[in-house]
Amino acid sequence: MNLSQLSQILDQPFKGADIDIAKLAYDSRKVGPGTVFFAIKGEDHDGHRYVGDAIANGAIAIVGEDAIFSEVPYFRVPSAKKALARLSDAFYGRPSKKLHLVGVTGTNGKTTITYLIRHVYLELGLTSGLIGTNEWDVVTPRPATHTTPMGLELNEMLLEGFERGVSHVAMEVSSHGIKENRVDQIDFDRFIFTNITSDHMDYHPSFEDYLFTKMRPFAQFNDYGTDKAAIINYDDPYGAYFLSACNSRTLTYGLNELADFCAREIIMGMESTSFSLYVKGRFVGEVAYPLFGKYNIYNVLAVLGYFYSLGYDLMLLIPIIGKIPIVDGRSEVLETAGNRHIIIDYAHNPGAVREVLTSLKQVAGGKIITVIGAGGHRDKGKRAVMGAYALELSSHVVFTSDNPRDEDPLDIIRDLASGSALKNYDIVLDRAEAIERALMLAQNGDYVAILGKGHEKTQNINGKIIPFSDKIVVEEVIRKRGI
Repeated sequence: MNLSQLSQILDQPFKGADIDIAKLAYDSRKVGPGTVFFAIKGEDHDGHRYVGDAIANGAIAIVGEDAIFSEVPYFRVPSAKKALARLSDAFYGRPSKKLHLVGVTGTNGKTTITYLIRHVYLELGLTSGLIGTNEWDVVTPRPATHTTPMGLELNEMLLEGFERGVSHVAMEVSSHGIKENRVDQIDFDRFIFTNITSDHMDYHPSFEDYLFTKMRPFAQFNDYGTDKAAIINYDDPYGAYFLSACNSRTLTYGLNELADFCAREIIMGMESTSFSLYVKGRFVGEVAYPLFGKYNIYNVLAVLGYFYSLGYDLMLLIPIIGKIPIVDGRSEVLETAGNRHIIIDYAHNPGAVREVLTSLKQVAGGKIITVIGAGGHRDKGKRAVMGAYALELSSHVVFTSDNPRDEDPLDIIRDLASGSALKNYDIVLDRAEAIERALMLAQNGDYVAILGKGHEKTQNINGKIIPFSDKIVVEEVIRKRGI
């Protein structure tokens, strides 16, 4: 690609030499000779401040949003992020069209579904990749800095995957990724909608904006002349909106008998779940798998619907589903010698907290003790609702720190406790001490739910990132206390 081609894609004229483009970058420290630099406005940094550094490092052109002076050709656009997505797609040769890509969006369940899909891929012998909250793993594993990568990294990974023989990729698609146009040029073959409840209201101006942002890929999704399908949660209150937005073949899943993929005769336990699977009203078989919770029934149905849409025999898939692994930090169950049941889950919004604790109450034979906090400087409006669910669905709650960032943890906890008049809680600011407190409050046969951080291996306190893992703390308490 050269600058004249870039000019045509952006519909922006330029004057100067038509130089070949060697690379794209939005971090001035990664700029080298022949680079086009994108001046992106982020949460903490404004790329326009680093245009001089980028030029000094060898940038041959700049793409930005503000009116600035530049020594090299400057392309002013309404959205530098959208321009990055468009140009990355073209620069890397439209790699999303060269492999099979399934996108998963919704408030909760995205990570679990993509991991389950990846498990089935492996069992079917398909060379595959995974992109999401826990990791970016397409040929070369990378730490996930966002749930949905920027267009540059996304297209770079997809091209590497295609060139190394990857045929299928499962990808989480966040509302941030959609709203910031990171996936505008990505050609998805399948799209799965999980559910939607209020979340990220620190980022979205309203729930309606959040809802319509999530719906946008479905409205853009069409199967004209291609084999595409959307798999949609029929039971979700907003599922009908997503169905009506689609211009493609659709399949639905849920517990409602009108869903294409329906689970009936459900039996749930801490270590396994089973149900009778009906497809379009016809009994297909019994499905059993080693995951806990009603919400995982929906996740499994979505996965079955997805592979069915690809033409796979359900009788081949059911035994594979029976061997699905536990996803790190997602309804991860640990047992102690003293018969305490511990659940570690990433639940960090009201819907997820409600679903985890409601499912737990359905199987719990003893008390439920919950450890929970909330992230600092993130969607303060959800705190009281999360706290109320925790208090109402637990015998006792230990409010603690999550990732307070530079917000006072006590202020966060006051918000959490403000949603209910119940006082069945205490406060332990140190999260490790809070986990130990909950485990020592629990007796034989009781349940401890540790919510909010799940797979995370660090904690953000006063701007410092420190190593921290809920699971490691639990294991240390079990060993130290001999419980």
